[in-house]
Amino acid sequence: MKRLLVAVITLIGFVSPAWAGPNDLFGEKVMDFGTTPKGPILVHYFRFTNNGKETITVGNPRVSCGCVTATMSKAQIAPGESAAVIAQMDTRRIPNVNVPKSVLIYVPFLAPTQEEVTLRVQTIARDDLLMSPDTIAFGSVKAGTGGTSKTQVTFLSDPNWKVTAATTTGGFVTAEPVEKTRSGNLVTYEITATLDKTCPAGNWVSEIQLTTSNPAVAKLRIPVTVNVTPLVALTPDRVSFGNMAVGSESERKITIKGGAPFKILEIKGTDEQLRVTVDKVEASDEHIIVLAANPKSAGGFDRTVVVLTDDKDQPKLIIPVTAKVLEK
Repeated sequence: MKRLLVAVITLIGFVSPAWAGPNDLFGEKVMDFGTTPKGPILVHYFRFTNNGKETITVGNPRVSCGCVTATMSKAQIAPGESAAVIAQMDTRRIPNVNVPKSVLIYVPFLAPTQEEVTLRVQTIARDDLLMSPDTIAFGSVKAGTGGTSKTQVTFLSDPNWKVTAATTTGGFVTAEPVEKTRSGNLVTYEITATLDKTCPAGNWVSEIQLTTSNPAVAKLRIPVTVNVTPLVALTPDRVSFGNMAVGSESERKITIKGGAPFKILEIKGTDEQLRVTVDKVEASDEHIIVLAANPKSAGGFDRTVVVLTDDKDQPKLIIPVTAKVLEK
């Protein structure tokens, strides 16, 4: 089992040594969803990172079939930033079932060079395969609690069909298939996904991969999603002061909530250009801290504020702070 979960909100691109054109930005250009029931919407992020020195501008992607939509996560990508082409394949709109369906996505890069990159998604949508629900969604789960979620997979055209193995692409998710019914050509399995209590906070996606005895559906994928919420939550979880003039001052507030009363013991990462004040010193299940920036020179302004608490499950909170400082 691969021991890795992929964060939906973190776009990790393929980085090549130097800018050589848009085609070289993508680590993958083809996503094969494999066999799937006709019904679910399949989603994939084609990720990339701008490893050049100029801002990349991308236009609206085009597709070769109406069963797929494609959008950009952002239209302009500054040097060092990441983005993704988000492809959504609606299997309900695939006209021919039980045969491979391949769709091209044309992504127009407009600057600093003009070039069109071609990506591809493909699947086989079957009308004799049912999955209910078509995604195992844990929803919001408190950190440290774990949990289970289930789906049922039914194959309608093979009385001898068996699920022979269930693996996952997530180090914090395991899967167990159990045969539920077998009647005529209809066979149903219940798939139980278990989320480990050690899964860290964040929005995560994974998938369960089923191996079966029928060559036509030899591999089945079941998307898994979960939002693990921290025991102590920051709102917002980062601070951007935007554009600031040298010598000006600006404030931002952050609310810190916990499941039980806790104390803020210490704040680290402050200096003469960034002050932090706390609303109370006694234990509380909610604290408000105020960050005040007063930059002294033009350019980038990056700080990391560390909040130390007496909460044994989450004693340290990290707050990234950014600004762009302009001359007066």
